Amino acid sequence: MAGTADEKRVSAVLKRAPMRSSIACLRCRKSKIKCDNLGGSSPCDGCVKTGKECRYPDPTFLPPKRLDPPVTVKREGEVAQSERKRLKRLDDSPITTTSGASRFGAEILAAPYLTETLWIQCFDIFKLHFATELPFLHVPTLKWYLGSPRSRGSDRPGDSDVNLVLLGMLTLTARFHPDLVKYIAHSVASQQGGSAKNRSIHIRSDGSTATAASEYFADILAKSLGPMRSCMAVASVERVQAFLMLGLYEWSQAKPSTGGLGAWMYVGIAIRMAQALGLCFGDSAHEAQPTPLPIQAEPQRHGGKHKRLAHSDAAADELVTAREVGRRTMWSCFILDRMLSCGKERVSAIRSKDMKIRLPCSEMDFDFAEESPTGFLTTTEDERARKGYRDSLLGCFIKLVDIWGEISEYSFAGGRAVDGEAPPWMESTTFARLERRLDGFYAALPPALKLSCANYLKHENHQGSSAYVSLHMLGCVCQIMLHREYIPFIPIRCPGPVGPLDEQTFSEGRYEIPEGFWLRSAEKVFRSAREIVDLIETCQGRDKLPMSGLVLFAVWTAAFVGIYAYHFPYMDTEGHMLADEDADDNEVGGGGGGGPDDSSGGTGEGGGGGGAVTPAGDGGGGITKSGPSSVTFHTLVKMSSSLKMATTYNLYFLEKDRYYQQIKSDYQ
Repeated sequence: MAGTADEKRVSAVLKRAPMRSSIACLRCRKSKIKCDNLGGSSPCDGCVKTGKECRYPDPTFLPPKRLDPPVTVKREGEVAQSERKRLKRLDDSPITTTSGASRFGAEILAAPYLTETLWIQCFDIFKLHFATELPFLHVPTLKWYLGSPRSRGSDRPGDSDVNLVLLGMLTLTARFHPDLVKYIAHSVASQQGGSAKNRSIHIRSDGSTATAASEYFADILAKSLGPMRSCMAVASVERVQAFLMLGLYEWSQAKPSTGGLGAWMYVGIAIRMAQALGLCFGDSAHEAQPTPLPIQAEPQRHGGKHKRLAHSDAAADELVTAREVGRRTMWSCFILDRMLSCGKERVSAIRSKDMKIRLPCSEMDFDFAEESPTGFLTTTEDERARKGYRDSLLGCFIKLVDIWGEISEYSFAGGRAVDGEAPPWMESTTFARLERRLDGFYAALPPALKLSCANYLKHENHQGSSAYVSLHMLGCVCQIMLHREYIPFIPIRCPGPVGPLDEQTFSEGRYEIPEGFWLRSAEKVFRSAREIVDLIETCQGRDKLPMSGLVLFAVWTAAFVGIYAYHFPYMDTEGHMLADEDADDNEVGGGGGGGPDDSSGGTGEGGGGGGAVTPAGDGGGGITKSGPSSVTFHTLVKMSSSLKMATTYNLYFLEKDRYYQQIKSDYQ
């Protein structure tokens, strides 16, 4: 139901009225029109309405007098009308061929507000939020491409596919760039009709305007790929990347009603295209490789048919970069395949043994086109040490993604039911095998990659904190998903962690249970959730929390563990996910909180986010007021401004809170 207190809290609207500033931009000065801005910190409303670059004069010096003869300047309304006509012409023009689609994308990228400064800011946003799942962008090459004559906005064969990558990057990053959001908001409003003059641009804090900017570029990218039959007949590395970008975007915007179908389909197309190009082969010399699909131009190289530099070293660097871009594109397919296969009846499309390519090199080696001795996904630790392979942070993340793929498959296949009556401490069980593999991964992790505040700061100093955070958040999710199988879902009148209460149970009369096994298993769940909370607080203190689908899922996983600990604090024996007041009430059969101050939800687990959620009261304390659970809740609220899926998790949070509260009430 609209208008509830929780939805108002998640969807608050912030508006600002235009103000007359003493600082006028160069365009408004030249046109002698009013310049409505926020003091020179962002584009003025006039430039936003006309889609022009907004530049302010140096406040220290007066602008020089114009020496050339005066020219006729279009009034703001004329420019805006011209821009509306251009956009409408683009929107209405039918796209029936791949070449027509290329011209369409090139026109969009020729917009004057897409300045070099804005592109650099978008690169930084991409690196923070998406470069872990999509590590294939070679930023130095793209910056060179954007700065070269007749490149951006060109529809030449080699350039058009690179334009797809640029549109994909705008699709992912536009919602995080306030100035770009303002430009697109006005462009969309202009296409919908009505006078743009004197219309102020309002940015809603609930993310609807910001998300609309990314939706705008997502639609442009989909059109630029061409009609279905045409785009399925053309393959290139850049096209694989474009489909992956669309897939990652759709994942973040997934709704329960569709179950992320759009992301599943886009990534599936990317995988098939990458396999057709032979991107999963090439580094394993001792095996015969299949003949890949013939490739047009130079698809593994950002820039297509650009003139090669004469110097042989430069040509060699180009080749090294092209190979690494191809590898990283295939690994991106692998990462998203494993992430999106986390669900019922969603099987993986890529087998680990078919990845006949080396793991990615370090970011430094990638930027400088340096060859690096990295191993394969299936390389053993002994072989790594013997051959001197050095796994990068990204390489370690990919190995953990492979482990996560097995854990999620085990979980959605029935979890402990897969092992039947075999207890989890028996070495032959799937649980024990996965636990050994996960423990072995952490044991082999280099000291510089282990979880600590000092290591985080080191990676942040080299702009690698996002991959580091993603690595450890995924590791925590692996621990939680694996060990939650042996924690009862509703531990009413339970003395603490004693193993599952429904079939299959493992009573002491039938099994010789290792001392402290259930306590250690449960403690791993709560400790892992707390590590996620600690990472959230560390990142948010520096405004460096990646807004990716993986991090969102990790936050939600920790949130659910926090809800569980809040209502059944005696299960969290070490108090990892308890606030101080909950820890004081940590007694058998209790329930931390559970009073009238708790937040509560509407429908149960099978809901999909539909239905109202209202707080049970506004008193002190409560699950959303303090403690680790509060951190996860407010993080989900913040993420919902950019990721629609976060809004769904917010509703789930309150629904689960009410569900457990009702269960406890029924048993009292």
